[in-house]
Amino acid sequence: MLNKLWKESENRMMLLTYLMMFFLAGPVQAEKTYDEKLQEGIAAFYNTEWDKAEDIFDELIDERPEDPQPHFFLSMMPFWEYFFIEQTDELADNFLERSEIAVELSEQQLEKSKSDTTMVLLLSGLHGYRSLVAAGEGNYRVAVRSGMTGFNYTRQLLSLDTDRPDARIGRGMFYYMVGSVPSELKWVTSIAGLRGDMEQGFEELKLAAESDSYVSSDAKMLLMYLYNKEERYEEALKYADELTDELPENVIFKFKKAEILQNNGNKEDARELFAEISEINNPNLPTLTKRSKKKVEELTDLTQNYY
Repeated sequence: MLNKLWKESENRMMLLTYLMMFFLAGPVQAEKTYDEKLQEGIAAFYNTEWDKAEDIFDELIDERPEDPQPHFFLSMMPFWEYFFIEQTDELADNFLERSEIAVELSEQQLEKSKSDTTMVLLLSGLHGYRSLVAAGEGNYRVAVRSGMTGFNYTRQLLSLDTDRPDARIGRGMFYYMVGSVPSELKWVTSIAGLRGDMEQGFEELKLAAESDSYVSSDAKMLLMYLYNKEERYEEALKYADELTDELPENVIFKFKKAEILQNNGNKEDARELFAEISEINNPNLPTLTKRSKKKVEELTDLTQNYY
């Protein structure tokens, strides 16, 4: 009898211990779905929390190695560095290498489902970005070839829905790329029967930027960069303002805005923004911090000498 009572008491104590542990630990968190983790990674990417984003994308690749989406965003990291911070051969090669994996996987998925608009969109964007990097490296043959391939995918998007903002981005990039080919190489585009100019490209990108779509930020990003490249600083600043308002944690967009302000003659505001970036000291982008500090020093000397 005593043994039985002791056993029952022991069981009650164990049950009480388990209950206490449960309440102290708090409610059990539900496992995040693949799509939820993907969205979390994309949010970290756009906020330039790239260590966090890379960890999430690596986890997703292990979970679904056939999905090109994590590879796409991993390739966008060197692409953004190349376009917005420093155009180096190393960053160009890194982007082209990473994006090649995303291209191959997207093509494989599209083979399985010809009407998969997500894959068509990825391929349109990937080839478009590859054409811009190739053009930045002065390899216009590759730029034209990649641009043509990307535009073929854009045509597929347009055949599905002529008003798609993502299709407009692909078409805008293609028109701009064709229009920016140096005059001595225009024969390449003429032989291929390609037509397009920069203004056509800008108009398409503007329509995408003004849309209520998830790709509107990407269109603004391209407009900000391309207008600055063409020395149309007021227009570039418009999109830089919108991007930094929408994504205040994104230090790359802050840096580009500061550069545009400097190019437009507003050295005081540019210096303040470079100083802010230096203080943030994003661990994922040490080159950005280093260049911002250097800009602060240069602009401080200029403004002091001016006054």
